[in-house]
Amino acid sequence: MSSLLEFLAIVGGTTALSIFGLVLVRSRVKRERLEPGHEVGGILIAIVGTLYAILVGLVVVSAQSKVDEASSEAAAEANKLSNIYHLSGPFEPAARHKIRGELHSYAEAVVQQDWSKVEQGLEKEATVAPYRRLWSAVVEYHPRNDHEQVFYESMVDEVKDLAESRKHRMVAARNQLSPVLWGVLITGGVLIIIFTYFFFVESLLSQVIMTAFVAIFLSMNIYLIFVCQNPYRPELGAKSAGFGASFSPAWFEDKSTEELKEELKEQPKEEKTK
Repeated sequence: MSSLLEFLAIVGGTTALSIFGLVLVRSRVKRERLEPGHEVGGILIAIVGTLYAILVGLVVVSAQSKVDEASSEAAAEANKLSNIYHLSGPFEPAARHKIRGELHSYAEAVVQQDWSKVEQGLEKEATVAPYRRLWSAVVEYHPRNDHEQVFYESMVDEVKDLAESRKHRMVAARNQLSPVLWGVLITGGVLIIIFTYFFFVESLLSQVIMTAFVAIFLSMNIYLIFVCQNPYRPELGAKSAGFGASFSPAWFEDKSTEELKEELKEQPKEEKTK
């Protein structure tokens, strides 16, 4: 379901039901039964509304922080791939070619498969195979000198950080809001709307408009929380922070096999010269 349809279903549906409930109550309950409770009802609805606003505010802040964290981790994951690519520069050609080949496979899998699924709140782990092969390629390499050792240690740290960012992406899309909390939010909103039915306004149209405003405001907050459950939804921009249009798996392509063979042939000659 698209964002627009979800918005119309949640906000439009809530508003329509609220207005229907109001018209139904006004047709069944006489003015004389409602007016005596206006003074006390006004105080109570102010208290209930304040408490509900605090609850919704806390949930919205938590949901937004989840989106911000997802964007940050997406950018970190993309940056780690770039860092590993450059850190492999001093390594011997065969090892460097293997590491960069796995980076390219990882980048293609995460863009073409993993992100397309997590944006829908689904699980996809197409990066598992290249991720494991990348670890193997790094662990199996033995630095030839102190210069390579410095780069190797930094690379190991970068791969560890990549693992954390990758794990966050795999887990965050599946961490939905608790059903208990959803129950409290929805029930609280419904009760507040029903509370507005206990007031009588001379003009039915005016009361319909006021009730509609309350319903729209409450349901928009519920919609916001619903959308932010999955911080990787396209409209929230987490992907664009790291793997958007400015990111390309082609960055991680290494030299062709023929160029690699030529470099390997030249390597012994350079060592003899030294």
